[in-house]
Amino acid sequence: MKKIIYSALVALAFVGVSCSSDDNSSNGGENGGVTPPNKKILVIDKININSTDNYDGKPDYQTSIFLFKYENKKLITMESEENDLFYKFSYDDKGIVKDIESTEIEDTYEGEKKVTKKHIVSDFLGVTPFNLGKIGKVNQMDKGNAVDMTFYSYDETDKVIGEYKSTMRYDTQPFAAFHTLNTTGAVDLSKKTQVDFGVNAGAFNGVDYLNKLLPVNNPTYLKHALVGSEEYVETTIAYKYDKDNYPTSFEYTIIDHVYEDDWNPITHKVEYKWVSYTIKGNATITYKELK
Repeated sequence: MKKIIYSALVALAFVGVSCSSDDNSSNGGENGGVTPPNKKILVIDKININSTDNYDGKPDYQTSIFLFKYENKKLITMESEENDLFYKFSYDDKGIVKDIESTEIEDTYEGEKKVTKKHIVSDFLGVTPFNLGKIGKVNQMDKGNAVDMTFYSYDETDKVIGEYKSTMRYDTQPFAAFHTLNTTGAVDLSKKTQVDFGVNAGAFNGVDYLNKLLPVNNPTYLKHALVGSEEYVETTIAYKYDKDNYPTSFEYTIIDHVYEDDWNPITHKVEYKWVSYTIKGNATITYKELK
């Protein structure tokens, strides 16, 4: 769950990398019919997550703490207190995030540490222009939020081998991480629009890509399903808010429905069946003002 949450935040943080400050858009904020960002400017300081899953047939309890660090009003690092996940942000001369380096440390079966480093932006975009439309498309927007999306997976020959359908729902409160992401320079209040389909209807490109993927409200439901299959992941989230409309805690449930093989000791054969695993948990969020 920890990796899901922070990977999502990191993805949103670099959404605006391909959008320069000269991009033109209209109908921002209240004029666009969307919920404006929270009037009180606070950034995320710490998230504490408690989770329980049943992947190995018995309850597995985990507690994770993630810390957000800033310098000169810029988000510099996001890191786990357990030191197993780390994101470092770098900026260009205009103060816009240009790359995010991730470091993940895992224990191996041999008792050693496996360290994986990635450059989320440069490795993803590469040295040549990347066709963001190949990832998928936004099928439907509602009040500035993407509620219906399609994603594609490819084989080594660049052939589409899977199509995924994602459906989302949101509450009515301002997106809690907006001001946190705003420290990266990747979002701009004046540039956020309600709907901008652009020349490639639904495709992820330019400012259209930014406007669609940056939510204006807090997500409460996501179902990501493989088309033509029973495979899916379904997540529900319920928040509690303070007087400034910032979520200070939330409870979540994740259901992972997968096709799994199992050895039958009686028939001495591998049998396949659909199995659902459930992760439940809660989290607390603390914020702070940047001086």
